[in-house]
Amino acid sequence: MLSDDIFFQEEEKNSILVSRLKKILGFCPKNLKLLKNVFIYSFSTKKKTLDKNHFLYFQRLEFLGDAVLNSIISHFLCEKLPEKKEGELTQVRSKIVCRKNLNEISKKLSLTEVFFQKNQPIISENILGNTLEALIGFIYLEIGYQGCKNFVYKKILHYHVNITQLQNEISSYKVWVIEWSQKNKFIINFNTFREKKEEKNKHVITFFSEITISGCGIKTEGRGHSKKKSEEMAAKAAYFIIQKTCKENT
Repeated sequence: MLSDDIFFQEEEKNSILVSRLKKILGFCPKNLKLLKNVFIYSFSTKKKTLDKNHFLYFQRLEFLGDAVLNSIISHFLCEKLPEKKEGELTQVRSKIVCRKNLNEISKKLSLTEVFFQKNQPIISENILGNTLEALIGFIYLEIGYQGCKNFVYKKILHYHVNITQLQNEISSYKVWVIEWSQKNKFIINFNTFREKKEEKNKHVITFFSEITISGCGIKTEGRGHSKKKSEEMAAKAAYFIIQKTCKENT
């Protein structure tokens, strides 16, 4: 009797998974065994309890989905932005496929509703973006490249990606400030130091960064839990000073 209960519970989960995915995908997925590997985090809240074989399949699907997604988006951008050079196209593509953006797209596609354990928090926001890539890998294997391309175009690019807005977004303030300094022949220097702070009897290491742009009197600071983050925060402060100065001079 117990085995029958487990069987019916499993069948119910399969039915729920298919019905929810059908609305998102626009077609009825058939390979349930492979599909379950996409939503492996639906069955556990702790990564260490995940089945190693299933997690390996998840990683392989994620790897495949990442490659297919990059290919499809590259094709889309070449059609959409024929005047752009390779470097500019690469920048726009990186903004579309960055982890933060994929996490948001995953939410907009309602992939969070597919996870069975609704009352339990998702381990990490990045799981959403990773799952989206794994799902794209599954779609590619299930219905082929053209079907996968149609899904990405119709469900993602046409509804959840604003190319004009992305082109105006700054993906890295540090890169922007360095390029601005070089363009205007200013010398820019970054100095970053490790800091130790005492918080609740624990040593917390943070990083302190200072940016100096010689020739225009700009000097900013930033802090973060990594060198990259602290430099980005200092560069962001410099960016806003530059923008304010430019507006005042126009």
